[in-house]
Order: sequence, then C-alpha cells, then structure tokens
Amino acid sequence: MAKFLGIYGGTFDPIHLGHLTAASEVQKCLGLDEVRMVLSAKPPHRISPTLAAEERFSLLTLAVQGYPNLVADRSEMERSGPSYMVDTLFGFRQQSPTSSLVLILGMEAFNGLMSWDRWEEMINLAHIVVTDRAGFDNQFNSKIEHYVAPFLTVDKSQLRQRTHGKIFVQPVTAANISATQIRQRLKENKTVKNMLTAECLEVINNRHFYQS
Repeated sequence: MAKFLGIYGGTFDPIHLGHLTAASEVQKCLGLDEVRMVLSAKPPHRISPTLAAEERFSLLTLAVQGYPNLVADRSEMERSGPSYMVDTLFGFRQQSPTSSLVLILGMEAFNGLMSWDRWEEMINLAHIVVTDRAGFDNQFNSKIEHYVAPFLTVDKSQLRQRTHGKIFVQPVTAANISATQIRQRLKENKTVKNMLTAECLEVINNRHFYQS
C-alpha cells in the first residue's frame, strides 16, 4: 500500500529534543503517515561517533517511544560501507515504489547537499523538505539556489500527490540544542536535563555515556 513517509537521518550521538521536535512538527504539518528516524551507522562526512551504532540506536529506540509517528530505523546499520543517504533512499524506493517519500533536512545540511555522494539522484527518489528555524540564517546559498528553483513548491499537497521530485520549505520551532553541546556538558558534569528525554538521560547517566 502506498504510504506518505518521512525520512530523517542523523548520527544521533545522542538523539535529543531538537531532533524529535523537528521530526514531529514536520510529520504533523505535512500529515505524514510516519517519519523513519534513520540512524547513520558510519557517517561519511564527519569523525566517528562517540558511541557505537548499537548504543546510539538503543537510545533512539527509547526516545521515539513518546512519539507515536516516529519510528527508529536501522536500515543503514544493516548495510556495509559508509552510510550514504542516496543508498538509503534507493532502498526505501525499492521497498515501496508507489509511496511518496520525503527526505527531511535542516537548512544547513541542505546547503551542503552538493558535497554528498550522488546527490543529484536524490530528487528522483524522494521529495526534499527543508526545515528552517526562527533566529537562524535560513537562506539557500548561491550554489544551491540555482538547483532548487525548478523543484521548489509552496503547495505542500504536491508532496502527497507525487512520489518524488519537489522541494518544500517547512518552518519548525527553533531549539538551541546540539549533540556536540550535550556531549561537552556531560563531559563537564553539567546538566542536560531539558535537552534529552527523561528515559534517555537515565540510561546515559546509568551507563556513564559521554563522561570522561
């Protein structure tokens, strides 16, 4: 059966309320059936995550329990080699050829899209929804602006009507939280109480994750 699916990728080192709020808001605003929270097992663009993939995934699974339309997804953990999003989208497309797929990216990540592996193929596999946040520079950079123009729509109903091929900008609530900041605060024994779900915080404290 055709579905209307969001795909939200991340290293999730650790998963925090900024990720969860953005994914949940996009799900509600667009009426997505669900958002697959895809854990990047071996991120190609950055240094290796602090926690192993299984540890990050256990936190992710715990975090989404309070969000009925968000689903922890381990498809990148089941592939060998670097975790390229284009391969993930291809996998979803193979599983569900008639579904409308929506890749959810923050503006900063989207502006760096041209450095991604086989990035030009993505629009033929999914729509792209770019989240912008109040208080941030939400401009497309000059390099990507020309690419965006033919695909950009302000009509979100087109995302459901077509399986792929559109770019839509969806504002989300600004959350001044980053995984880097959380790791640093934990290392310094500072509170991160309002940055994570209570369940994740409990596991992180009990297992002394991120504490030197």
